[in-house]
Amino acid sequence: MWQGKILGMIAAAALSVSVLPAPAKASPAPGKASPAAPVVDIRADDDGFTAPSSHTSGPTSFRVTTTATGDLGSIIGLVRLRPGATPASFADHLGKVFSNDPRVAVPAGRALMAEAELLGGAESQPGRPTTFTTTLRQGTYYLLNYLDFETETPAGPEALHTLTVKRERHVGRAPKPGAVVGMSHTAAGPRFQLPSRIRAGAPLLVTNHMNQVNEAIFVPVRPGTTERDLQKFFDGVQNGQWSEPPFAGAPLGTPPLSPGRALVLQTPLTPGRYAVITWVIDLTDGVRLGAKGMYSLITVE
Repeated sequence: MWQGKILGMIAAAALSVSVLPAPAKASPAPGKASPAAPVVDIRADDDGFTAPSSHTSGPTSFRVTTTATGDLGSIIGLVRLRPGATPASFADHLGKVFSNDPRVAVPAGRALMAEAELLGGAESQPGRPTTFTTTLRQGTYYLLNYLDFETETPAGPEALHTLTVKRERHVGRAPKPGAVVGMSHTAAGPRFQLPSRIRAGAPLLVTNHMNQVNEAIFVPVRPGTTERDLQKFFDGVQNGQWSEPPFAGAPLGTPPLSPGRALVLQTPLTPGRYAVITWVIDLTDGVRLGAKGMYSLITVE
């Protein structure tokens, strides 16, 4: 029980931001706990996605449902531009981040970090909605499908869906996480830090303690898969020699979070063995973080 209380406190602290005082009517009645964060539904398919254009501020859950037919499902992200940045510039740099040429991808990634806060999101699959919870402040946000920017002809700013967050603040709380998924630089290199076993269906607090953007993707693996198999696979990807991946199912998780950002992820992981991976490159040298050992094998119970 005490672990649950501590994780709840960590989640609240990680998702908290400074907000304008809420009107009295937004406060819960004395002696009553705040209700769950309101849910914003995002529905995606092969032709795009639909989402509300406005919302109130405060802890908010985004539930992503998709009918997309591709292997990657839909990868919906939430971003907020920094002062002076434009949607056109952001879209241009985002498209270049996916270049196979590190001379293009690295400066584009650094530019993205300078001009926007990447607030994570949800990679979902048909029949398997994924929800992420974050705290919204008053201002303008953008929702996007990252897959629109991974093509040979990346989408432009028209692919960004504007979400206006009003000054009015709602009452709500993030789900209490059952485990923490940390992303950190360690003496051994960039690493995920999480328990070796997590409970199916338990919300996860995903935190980025690195000095660059990063993501956390959960993929089922074939029986007998080892860390050596993962390292061999990512070494091949880094060298342009893709081999048969050790994966055995569709990915779920969150796209990139900026340094210091966190979210609570509710993803429908079923019992089994998974790899926690990232496709993001190191923005110092262009080498994939996976090739530097950033992956973990876990059991979902």
